[in-house]
Amino acid sequence: MKSKHIKRFLASVACLLVVAEGAVRLSGAVDFPIYSVDNEIGYLPAPNQSGKFLNRNSWVFNDRSMGTELAWSPAKKRNLLLIGNSIVMGGNPYDQADKLGPLLQVKLGDKVTVWPIAAGAWTNVNQSVYLRRNPDVLRAADFFVWEYMNGGFSQLSPDRGQYVFPSERPLLATWYVLRRYVLPRFIAFNMNELPPTGQSQQENVEQFERLVAEMSARKGNKVPGVLFMYPGKEEYIAMQKGTDYAPDRKELERIAATYGLKMIDVAKRPEWNVGLYREGTHPTVAGNKVLAEILATTIQEAL
Repeated sequence: MKSKHIKRFLASVACLLVVAEGAVRLSGAVDFPIYSVDNEIGYLPAPNQSGKFLNRNSWVFNDRSMGTELAWSPAKKRNLLLIGNSIVMGGNPYDQADKLGPLLQVKLGDKVTVWPIAAGAWTNVNQSVYLRRNPDVLRAADFFVWEYMNGGFSQLSPDRGQYVFPSERPLLATWYVLRRYVLPRFIAFNMNELPPTGQSQQENVEQFERLVAEMSARKGNKVPGVLFMYPGKEEYIAMQKGTDYAPDRKELERIAATYGLKMIDVAKRPEWNVGLYREGTHPTVAGNKVLAEILATTIQEAL
């Protein structure tokens, strides 16, 4: 009898696990982007993928890992590269239409094609590797918007592993969700999804400037591009109290002046306020709309 009860118990547990696995998969909790990983770039969204996280937030990456449903093909109209990190990419909490790239595309209309190049936690170093790997994309840029956050010139942002930037679909969805979203509330796993911070390295600044120079060499625009400075919430608050949050400001201003670029510092814009942060770093959807408006106005004036 005892053996019979044990078998029934084990069968019940197995049945519950199967039901839980099916429920998690049906919920869309593991319908997220996966990443290609290597030592040179760290990681980037794998090409040619799309989905809908939690059956609600759609996402897509084209054949060049850009956050757009458009296959890469330099258009006869102006091609705009929007280069950044999770502020540009958006990530799982946002629907595709509410991300910065699509919102900017709507603002600019059909005379410009916006090509978002971004991944969460990327620094300007990762972004530079992407541009060097895709010289045709670099050459096709009629205009560019390049985001900068503190630490952008410090180092390459490395791969953070399967539970931060997964490189494959989880075999067991239930375990993945438990490990990714539940256990870190109780156990100190390193789940940091923010870019590294630290002192700028001269070789990284020089690589950034070389790429800016190449993209700025395109003819036909009075202004070839925009350097877009984005502060975290605490940095924004500090700026309002008179403390500059950006040690690289003078270097960025020098690069902008050398190549005729516009500079936007979100911390100095009257449209921006502390209520537009979703948490300590990322904007709300309303914040994305404000960012898109700020960028679109500057781009339209430049073009």
